[in-house]
Amino acid sequence: MNKEVKNLNIDCLTESQKEHHNKVLNSPVRIMQVGEGNFLMSFFDWMVDKAIKSGNYEGSIALTCPLNNDVKINKLNSQDNLYTVIQRGFKGDTEVFEHDIISVFSKVFNYNTNWNEFMNIAEQESLDVVISNTTEAGLAYKKVELENVCKEGLYPSKLTAFLMHRFEVLGNISKKLLIFPCELVAENGRVLKEFVNKHANDFGASKEFKAWLEENCVFLNNLVDRIVPGYPREDESFYFEKLGYKDGAMSMCEPYFLWAIEGSEELDKILPLRNSGLNVQWLDSLYDTQLLKVRILNGSHTLITPQSILKGFSQVDEVVENKDMKKYLNETLEKEILPSLKNKTGNKKEFASTVLSRFRNPHIKHKLESISMNSVSKFQNRLLPTIKSYIEDNHKLPENMMVGLAGLLRFYQIEKVGTLYIGHDFNGNQYKVFDTPEVLEFMSDANSKFKEKNDEYVRYILSESKLWGEDLTKYLNIVEVVTEKLHAMENVYE
Repeated sequence: MNKEVKNLNIDCLTESQKEHHNKVLNSPVRIMQVGEGNFLMSFFDWMVDKAIKSGNYEGSIALTCPLNNDVKINKLNSQDNLYTVIQRGFKGDTEVFEHDIISVFSKVFNYNTNWNEFMNIAEQESLDVVISNTTEAGLAYKKVELENVCKEGLYPSKLTAFLMHRFEVLGNISKKLLIFPCELVAENGRVLKEFVNKHANDFGASKEFKAWLEENCVFLNNLVDRIVPGYPREDESFYFEKLGYKDGAMSMCEPYFLWAIEGSEELDKILPLRNSGLNVQWLDSLYDTQLLKVRILNGSHTLITPQSILKGFSQVDEVVENKDMKKYLNETLEKEILPSLKNKTGNKKEFASTVLSRFRNPHIKHKLESISMNSVSKFQNRLLPTIKSYIEDNHKLPENMMVGLAGLLRFYQIEKVGTLYIGHDFNGNQYKVFDTPEVLEFMSDANSKFKEKNDEYVRYILSESKLWGEDLTKYLNIVEVVTEKLHAMENVYE
């Protein structure tokens, strides 16, 4: 950098931007957001910022991190709750390079250490939206006592406590509360509602609360779509100079975005994003849209990521530009993924072509390490349905999917080093694996228990229903095939 630049804070803003930001800081909280990851900040928060600046929305967002990790929270607090979203890519043939300072947060905190703030927000009559992205691993039911929810509970139990406190303080308030779980789980709204009801029973909630929950809390199935690689670490100096300030919370994303919501368009009056000209679609059914996106886009990510890390790749664009990996992915889409979608999902070939084009965006450095987080639960949700559909149609195992499953098992051959879980790629280089403690411990134990990675090792892992939701060894000769693919992978690099 040619000159020293200052850190982003309110002093970096123009007078009109300062006026706008101060208005947001002093606006009532209308949205409670659980999830400080790059995705929601580059997707939902970016859209809310657009709606506020267009004059269609008034209010602010309270933000908390689902895990007890203060890094992003502390960074935002040090930047007066400001951060930058940078869009790079193409709209048609036109290259896009846009950046916006986002000003939507009035409160930024960690509900794991500041539970009272979370409860205070539950008491706000202004609140009309709760949104989350805690990954597939976070959208789960884990029984916990009400008094231990803060320290031990997952997001659904914490949301239940939040809603119970709201009802206790405000009573039978008739105002609708829209609840959007943005985790990539089929029927995410229905799933979260089911977990909240289970926790409500566990907590001994009153029948009056349950009636209010059913009548006034609207759990919405929804689907999010935008490629967000997040913080551009390798190019941060370039962007600091371009922006004229340092921003430790900035996030990169592609120009394309879609939010599809299963519900009445009347609800857009509460959260007027579509009315602000944004690509938000209110639909009668998400089925077709969800199936295409999860099986093709997210499924492709989950398929190629573990084996690509093992082969030494670090970014998605590198993988899809590699001759062998490009052929592998194209073949898997054409012969295994697309046929499993049947004929009721619109133009699936066109969607797949668009996805591959988005993957090749040279400006989006989508790190495989970030995609690899929670790969086991992602495999269960994104790829296992394709495998089961293929078996049903063809009475045999999908060859390329089995390569992907073998790659996943090889990727999770890990050991604990300090507080981290470390694996080694085919060239002996280290990589980090991020997943739930339960998955990491199981995989690490399996790696040390089975010195020989034979069919007993594969059977041990594939039979663990806590990983996959079922015992996978029941599917034809899957143990033998995955073992064969696993050995073939290693032999190539010996």
